[in-house]
Amino acid sequence: MHNDNLPELLSPKVDVIFKLLFGDERYKDLTINFISAVLGYKDGELEDISFYDTHLKRENPNDKLGVLDIKAKLSNGNIIGVEMQSRGVPEMRNRISYYGSNMLTEQIGIGGSYLELKPVKSIIVADFDFVPESEKCHTVFQTLEKDEHFPFNDLEEIHVLCLKKLSRLDNERLREWLRFINSEKREEFMELAGIDPVFVKAVDVLAKFSADDHNRMLYEARLKEWRDNQSRIEGAKAERLGEILDLLKKGYTSADIENHFRK
Repeated sequence: MHNDNLPELLSPKVDVIFKLLFGDERYKDLTINFISAVLGYKDGELEDISFYDTHLKRENPNDKLGVLDIKAKLSNGNIIGVEMQSRGVPEMRNRISYYGSNMLTEQIGIGGSYLELKPVKSIIVADFDFVPESEKCHTVFQTLEKDEHFPFNDLEEIHVLCLKKLSRLDNERLREWLRFINSEKREEFMELAGIDPVFVKAVDVLAKFSADDHNRMLYEARLKEWRDNQSRIEGAKAERLGEILDLLKKGYTSADIENHFRK
């Protein structure tokens, strides 16, 4: 691979590119390698992966429509849901639990047995401090007994990978994958390609996607959407701050202002 021949590489942190990179049947060996690093599988332990429609099943038309970046079944039977999240929203933790529960319930058809349920593992790559309660880069959540901390069962597990805490990750294999996802400059990608052959292929695949005009259009549209949303958020904050200052000038107390915004 020649550095000069590469197009401008699009950031894997943007969900449309993340999905192309890790959700393509042709390059599923990359997905297997990444998921193995997250879940702690040894080389060759995870033999295969089968991609599913990323839309979650709805039992009736009134159910919420859930869409994952990647949804797959592993060769060991586990169901995997993967998401790249670049910004936090208040309902995100609840939504992740909802998605995981959905991946459990959709496994059983009419007459199915609960014993047939396979473990569901949700993987969230976050480009913000999604778990401020912990200093860890990789946090793992299960349903545990409150005092003795043994698991209720092995059916649900949530892995959160915080790119902002990458320097605190001891798992070298996973750290390299997160460095790749977090990279923005060509030099950063090429450095990883010199470390491990898997990243030579990952950079090559990313370059192919980056050279496609349609993919670049989707990429730019997503960035514009994020900028527009951020602008609206900042505008709303400024408006709220102005209103608070105006109320303070009029002699309102903090309790009065709190009640005002509750109305």
